[in-house]
Amino acid sequence: MTNKRLTKPFWFANVWSFFPDFTVEDLEVNFLKWRANQAAFQQMTQTKTLSELLDPEVLTDLPGDLAGIYIALHYGPYRLLPRYLLAAGYRIAVLASPQVIQREQVHTLADVKANNLPADALTYIDASRKTVMKNILSALQEQRVVLVYIDADEGAQRCTAKNQNTLLKINLLHGHLYFRANIALLAFRYGLPLAFLIMEKNSRSGRWQLTCSNNIKTGRKETVQNYLKRFKSKLTVILSAMMERDWTAWENWPMLHLYQPELKRADAEGIEGLICGMPVCFQQRRFIFDLKGRQFFEIQPNGQKQ
Repeated sequence: MTNKRLTKPFWFANVWSFFPDFTVEDLEVNFLKWRANQAAFQQMTQTKTLSELLDPEVLTDLPGDLAGIYIALHYGPYRLLPRYLLAAGYRIAVLASPQVIQREQVHTLADVKANNLPADALTYIDASRKTVMKNILSALQEQRVVLVYIDADEGAQRCTAKNQNTLLKINLLHGHLYFRANIALLAFRYGLPLAFLIMEKNSRSGRWQLTCSNNIKTGRKETVQNYLKRFKSKLTVILSAMMERDWTAWENWPMLHLYQPELKRADAEGIEGLICGMPVCFQQRRFIFDLKGRQFFEIQPNGQKQ
């Protein structure tokens, strides 16, 4: 079974944690809306010519004095962010995982070539390398805008984190999310400007536009605990505003939940009361997602359920 087939049960499980009053019908309607949003955002990034791809009004509104590290979230047509920065004349470095770099750089580097931009206008920083911090500092010294996408960090990564102090718990709606604070710690250590750059939909015009927050600056003699507290407060405000505007425009809903049998085992007797189940196959193992009980049951080869 492909990841696309896993999307729906994981999406249901995660969204239900934040919207516990939703019925199955509510989830179904909003899942279709979420999926339509993702298809629309994907369509918005197809054209390679920047003049055709980008909204000129959004480009006009983009600040001309961006400098430092900018955090972005996987919300709305966020894949347009590097293109807007390139079109505005910025030299940028995008921090991402190897998988994302492999997926994205073919298109973005084609944008650079198609629009006659300098070959070094866009570079990528591999977040998995030990030299990542050094690479970020080098990019800033080159007067690049460093764009960092952060994800909610649930499941195995949260539970096996070597340093729990690098994780920030953000209360949101009726649930909570964890985010890694590494980039904020780097900004604090070196006194670097740090801000949020996100896409949001204008309620009146209906067009997606860029919003840039004020810099989070390190105060004189400020402790790291206080700095992280201010960072967490800003992130909470931004996430809450996103959810209030249109929570179905956030891409990460199906990717929060990681099934871990060593951490949680469903009661074998609980499946007897199963009313509505969704079959799931993951890593050659079979599960049933209980829509009412909001948990996964593993189907054992001998027919027993756990």
